[in-house]
Amino acid sequence: MEKKNKEGKLNLIMNVAEKIFVEKGYEKATMTEIAKRANLAKGTLYLYFSSKKDLYFTSVERALSALLASIIKKFSSCKNGFEKVVSMGETYVSFSLEYVDYYKLILNYETLEVHFGDKDPHVKKAYEKSEEIFRLLVSSVEEGIKDGSIDERLEPLKIAMVLWSEITGMVQQVSLRETLYEKWTGLKPLQIYEYYIEVTKKMLASSL
Repeated sequence: MEKKNKEGKLNLIMNVAEKIFVEKGYEKATMTEIAKRANLAKGTLYLYFSSKKDLYFTSVERALSALLASIIKKFSSCKNGFEKVVSMGETYVSFSLEYVDYYKLILNYETLEVHFGDKDPHVKKAYEKSEEIFRLLVSSVEEGIKDGSIDERLEPLKIAMVLWSEITGMVQQVSLRETLYEKWTGLKPLQIYEYYIEVTKKMLASSL
């Protein structure tokens, strides 16, 4: 019972913290406000997290783990590397629409300056989870080249970096400027995302 209560309190703190980090960003969020919204004493937060930084990067890791789990789940229906790469783009888009707070938290994290020398275990875990997702994209491209479903002239690391930058940048821009882009083009976000996926398919399979 005590363990269940402890887990419930941990989830409560993280759920509240995630919303505040999304609303205010890392710099402006405070442990005082997180405790107040969670209806907990500020000291209780420190029983679970040593600092705001600890809580933030633990929350980021949870969001990245959810994204990774979604990607791997979609892989079960993929027949080759090409389909895996395409599914990663589709999953990133659907994740941003279905898990808005997680997506915005990841977005906030990706705008922070990277300090790979940081020895904080929670910071390292978040960086490692990001790298795990990227390496999965690289290995999917490599698999596609090997099985003949992706253009063999493409360089896995370079094309993976281009694809990752494109999908994260596009989803960020469309989510931030949805009204403006619709005014310019008459296109809804989903139409833009679907067209991007089609363009990506043609680029990857250009030699087929």
